Amino acid sequence: MKYDTAVKVIEKEAEFLGRSFEWVMIECDEQPGIFPQSTLNAYEVIREELDPDPGAFSDREAFR
Repeated sequence: MKYDTAVKVIEKEAEFLGRSFEWVMIECDEQPGIFPQSTLNAYEVIREELDPDPGAFSDREAFR
């Protein structure tokens, strides 16, 4: 999945839930079981784009 497509998936999920993009990103990290697989795949693409070193991505402030 491309980055642009991933952003659109997260935006549509946020719109569907009546929440913000940032909220969906935070909740994908904290509670992945509440989202469909397509949203989680999009989250992974965006996360890798923002920080290609997954071990270092523990700062949730990037989405707040």
